[in-house]
Amino acid sequence: MKSCVLALALLVGHPIFASAKSADLSFELSGVQVGRIVNVIYADALKTPYVLAPELLADQRLVSFRFAGSVQSIKADLIKLLDSLGYAVTDRGGLEFLGPKRDPEPALEAFVYKPRFRDVGYLADLLRPLFKGQFTVNRTVVAPLTSKTDVPMPPGSAAALVDRAADVLVFSGEAGEVKKLERLLAQVDCQVGEVMVRGVVYEVQTGDNTGSAFSLAASVLSGRLAINLAGAAQKNSISLSVGNADAVFSALSSDSRFKVVTQPALRVRSGAQATFSVGQDVPVLGAMTYVSNGQPVQSVEYRNSGVIFSVTPQVREGSVDLIVQQQISNFVQTTTGVNSSPTLIKRELKTEVQMRDGEVVMLGGLSEEKSGSGRAGVSFLPSWMHSSTRDNAKTELLLVLQLTRQGG
Repeated sequence: MKSCVLALALLVGHPIFASAKSADLSFELSGVQVGRIVNVIYADALKTPYVLAPELLADQRLVSFRFAGSVQSIKADLIKLLDSLGYAVTDRGGLEFLGPKRDPEPALEAFVYKPRFRDVGYLADLLRPLFKGQFTVNRTVVAPLTSKTDVPMPPGSAAALVDRAADVLVFSGEAGEVKKLERLLAQVDCQVGEVMVRGVVYEVQTGDNTGSAFSLAASVLSGRLAINLAGAAQKNSISLSVGNADAVFSALSSDSRFKVVTQPALRVRSGAQATFSVGQDVPVLGAMTYVSNGQPVQSVEYRNSGVIFSVTPQVREGSVDLIVQQQISNFVQTTTGVNSSPTLIKRELKTEVQMRDGEVVMLGGLSEEKSGSGRAGVSFLPSWMHSSTRDNAKTELLLVLQLTRQGG
């Protein structure tokens, strides 16, 4: 094949290849690599300085063709052939460069958007996988360096801090992507749903004859509100559709066995956590550390105790997924273990429920039993004349919630 190409290169000017017009040429090759074709035509016909890109020289594709005509038409046909193969001819100051075609850099547009409801970071994280352009959600905050370091810092030095709480979303991309982004932002930058969660935590006094807190609640509500709660005694949750929870709260609170512990009412947006806490911070011993001279240092941590109530809703189109956590705790003196640190005694309820707008849910199952004994009688009488007393007390926690959608 190489000898065929060389022979053709030598015979291009031979009369057998010339037509009536001496300026006309004719090339006919079969099964020749692209780089060799360019070498033959440029070296023996065009007489133009040229450079071949490595990609073109390494191209192993074989091409067959027949070119005939003037030098200008031969060059035009060669350019068409190279274009069909993915190459371009570029004139660079009298030197023709033959290499792969380069797509022109697309024109980029800057788009600035001020969110109406959603967070800038949320919008960028949600939409970034759909676009080739760049999102900018950070802003640089310059803060002076006030702490001493081992490395001397020049006067007035400052540290650059990254803050994702920018108030605008900046996007840089092609015009088509900007239009697509505008359409999507109108759909995803929607109002965040909010809910109002009202609750009452009851401590219910129960006994062997009264059954569980749920059976008591079912009996009270059935009698006062004519609500059929058959089978509630075997459950640890009850769902009611009563419209207004005040009637349920009033009916239970009117019974002396239901003692109100707390009545939290929280408004919270979708995806956020709201916490209601009434109590105190108690110091508790933490880890022991040693300084350079071997002196021990005892750390102290402050832990919450009391009534702690938190909810985390996820508002959806037809319902609300609600994470509920309720804790009633207190610290007592430790009699075993680390006597210098108090012991936390707590009753905690944590669950996930799905609720509809206006629905009332009762949750429970946390119980505590206390027993005690004693003797009663006159001190100067013999012990066999004293009477023995035994006290068994059982309490359960009952949480009654009503959820009301506020928007979104």
